[in-house]
Amino acid sequence: MELLNERQRFPFGFACALTFFIIVGSYAAIHVVNPGQATANKFYWYMARSAGFTSYCLLSLAVLLGVSTTSAIWDKWKLRKLMTQMHQYAALLVLPFLFFHLWGLYQDTSVPFGVFSLLIAFAAKYRPIYTGFGVLTLYGWLLLVITSYLREKMSAKVWRTIHYASFPMFILVTLHGLLTGTDNSRLWAVAIYLVPTILFIVLVMRRFRPSRFTLKLGKK
Repeated sequence: MELLNERQRFPFGFACALTFFIIVGSYAAIHVVNPGQATANKFYWYMARSAGFTSYCLLSLAVLLGVSTTSAIWDKWKLRKLMTQMHQYAALLVLPFLFFHLWGLYQDTSVPFGVFSLLIAFAAKYRPIYTGFGVLTLYGWLLLVITSYLREKMSAKVWRTIHYASFPMFILVTLHGLLTGTDNSRLWAVAIYLVPTILFIVLVMRRFRPSRFTLKLGKK
C-alpha cells in the first residue's frame, strides 16, 4: 500500500466513525427491544459471519491488487494508478469490517469470546491456533495501514520489508476462515476462500519468477 493521500483520509475516518455509531446503535437497539438472549446471539452471529466474509474479501482484493500492480500487469492498459487507488481503499476498509467481526463475536454468548481472547493471539478456548491466526492478521494489517501513513518517515527498504508481511497474513487469514468458520462445509464459502487463494498463488509466482534476461545471463 502506497502513501495515503488526503482524499483517502476523510473516507477512512468517515468509515471508522460510521462503524462506531453502528456498533453503539446495534448495542442500544438490542437492549431497548430486549428480544431475548437467543435472538440477540443470532443477530450478533450473523454480524460476525457477514463482517468476517466481507473483511476477507476486501483483504483479498487489496492483496491481489497490490501484487498485480507491482507485477506491472495493469501497465499495458494504463490502469496502474486506478488499481493502486482501489488497492488502498480496499486495504483501509478491511479494518472497520474487522471490528464489526470482533464485536459480533464478543456479543454472541453462545461461543464466549472475551476481550482477552479476541485481542491476544492463541488465548481463545475455541480452536486457539486458528483463532490466533486471525488475531495476528488483525495486528499485521493495522501495522500495514499505520506504516503507510508514515512512509515518508521510513526508509524504502524497511517499508518494503513490512509490506511483504501481507503475503503470510493472507495465508494465515485464509486458514483462519477455513478452519474456524461455521460455513466451511458449504461450497459457496469454500469458493470464497479458494478463488482468491488460486489467484494469489498465480500472481505471486508471476511476481517473483526470474526474468528472461536473468535466465539468459545464468546460462552464459
